[in-house]
Amino acid sequence: MSKHLFIVLGLACLLLLPAAALAQSEVVTPAVTPTAAAPVETPPAPPIPKIHMVQEGETLTSIANDYGMSVERLLQANNVVDPSYLYVGQELIIPDTSGDPFQTNYVIQLGDTLETLAEAFNTTLADIAAANYLINPQALIAGKRLAIVSRTGSTAAAAVTGGFYLVQPGDSLLMLAAATNMPPMALARLNELPYPAQLYPGQRLRLPGDAGYQDLSGEWAQVQLGPLPAEQGRTLSLYVQNQLAGEPTGQFVGQPLRFAPLGDGYIAMIGLSAFTPAGVYELELGGSGSRPWTPFRQLVQVGDYDYGRQELTLSEDKSGLLAPELVNAENELLASIYTQFTPAAQWTGLFQQPVVSGTQITAGYGIARSYNGGPYDSFHSGTDFATYAGTKVLAPNAGIVVLSQPLQVRGNVIIIDHGLGVMTGDYHLQKLEVNVGDQVTTGQIIGEVGSTGLSTGPHLHWDVRILNTPVNPLQWLEQPFP
Repeated sequence: MSKHLFIVLGLACLLLLPAAALAQSEVVTPAVTPTAAAPVETPPAPPIPKIHMVQEGETLTSIANDYGMSVERLLQANNVVDPSYLYVGQELIIPDTSGDPFQTNYVIQLGDTLETLAEAFNTTLADIAAANYLINPQALIAGKRLAIVSRTGSTAAAAVTGGFYLVQPGDSLLMLAAATNMPPMALARLNELPYPAQLYPGQRLRLPGDAGYQDLSGEWAQVQLGPLPAEQGRTLSLYVQNQLAGEPTGQFVGQPLRFAPLGDGYIAMIGLSAFTPAGVYELELGGSGSRPWTPFRQLVQVGDYDYGRQELTLSEDKSGLLAPELVNAENELLASIYTQFTPAAQWTGLFQQPVVSGTQITAGYGIARSYNGGPYDSFHSGTDFATYAGTKVLAPNAGIVVLSQPLQVRGNVIIIDHGLGVMTGDYHLQKLEVNVGDQVTTGQIIGEVGSTGLSTGPHLHWDVRILNTPVNPLQWLEQPFP
């Protein structure tokens, strides 16, 4: 029986039980039919380790003395090779001492299964399924939160490690166990297989290893999407690795994904607009080289976010700039720029705010806007920083200038290509100080704040777009990508 069929049948039986029964530990089936004289025994709950977090001023000697043990015993329990390497916030296992369970909320990541989560939190599949009323435990939705009672000694998950192997013709469980220096029964248990198990070519097995492990399909070695949970207006980065030669393809929220090489794999940046409907979407990945890659599919939840509303009243001369023919023509021009794709990241680290002194955010990203009492049928694509006319505008990170010219609606505009489909736009400028083709560096002066185009006063409108999808610029000031 395959790993996945075995797991599905097992969990289906578990979920037919009442919630009270599921909340208990898994029951061991005895070798004989139980009678009144031979009741079914429930194994004890897994032990909870005691975890100590290193505080300022503590040493290994002081910690060992606090718990009444030798430094050598503390080092042995934590596999510490260099006793001098101790840092604030480090977690140490205190041997021979019991810890406490902790209630925590965990955000499901790509490749998570109930089996790997139970291992990571030192708990059971049944306890997780019962606590979260899971209807189909094999279809976890990335980005959703699970209530978990952590038995690791803290709210943090323990590392789930291992590598994967695709079974080849002629392989057997005994052969692979010998090759990995592991008892055959332990290898079967690691893969949730019955023992003895009949393997089949192409079957994916988890093997011992030190790297982080994801339960993926086919030849996929890594599929990392973050940060999760995903929300309207946010940026996501997707990193993939596959054992096969070739290049990945994919789509998410109706958008085709554009990948570029990064390290041993490929990276794609994803933008969710403020008007992306909240809901569950399927991430679809594929690829091809010498032969097609096994498809990968995973459900991902996109949450909603209330960016608020704003009513604007424009003078007659400014209202004329909202004429559909003007707006549509300018949007088409900008789309021809923002959809360009440079397959290498030009930027490094966090982006910096493009104006740094005497500023105030007067209109945030994502605000649904109504002009002169009209419908709320558009949203603010960037962040407005109000400041004095003539204030210097700085490049938020390294890139190449791909537009520097006056436009009717957005006034004087500069757009910088930072690579991987990521671009920033500065609107309503008083002065342009760079030209198309210029390579700019972080903090370089590129222009001056003004009030050109559809503007009611001196301010800088700052856009961050991913393949023409506007995203919240403030996220880029707080989190490094990719």
